[in-house]
Amino acid sequence: MSRALLKLPGAKVCDWATQRPIVGLSTEYCSTVYVAGDGDSLSWRVSEPVAGSHKTCRPFFAVKDDDYPPSQVWIVGYVHNHLCAAPPSSDDLGTWPTDAFKPLVAMAEVRLWPGNPAPARYKNTAIEMATALVAERQDGTRIFLRWFPTGEVQQWSNAKSRWVTLGTCAPNRPTLHGTTAPRCRDGSLQLLSE
Repeated sequence: MSRALLKLPGAKVCDWATQRPIVGLSTEYCSTVYVAGDGDSLSWRVSEPVAGSHKTCRPFFAVKDDDYPPSQVWIVGYVHNHLCAAPPSSDDLGTWPTDAFKPLVAMAEVRLWPGNPAPARYKNTAIEMATALVAERQDGTRIFLRWFPTGEVQQWSNAKSRWVTLGTCAPNRPTLHGTTAPRCRDGSLQLLSE
């Protein structure tokens, strides 16, 4: 999935001198990640990517699956590319696949499980929601980040072969100048530099 997103037109375009996307050339793409089936047999699926702008994209908050009725389809997250290898923004952290739940309340309280009409379960284990992004640095190395409705932001570490928690963050309110960096408990997010 990450390779497919990064191959789309404009998905890696960045002005590396300013570390900013290029209006009209850079493009964010996002896909909805969902599971479909019943409690004994769930299939992980991803929607076709949706093109956004140089600074955002809006995933589908509902999907129609040709194989299963809506009662057997649960959105469990979103994945999108980020331009210039940037960490998640406040807009990113504010876009949660929460079904009928309130995302800002959930971020402060508990991790969520998809709930349409009941939590998605596989053999009595609830499937947690997470959102992810993939980015490519100027040297071609890829960054994989994921975050949960609780605000935990994690990066995949190739050196440690596991997810490393970078911090716990919540979205800031947008300013007149646009997107803001998220508010994190221990200061700003610092990506792993491996």
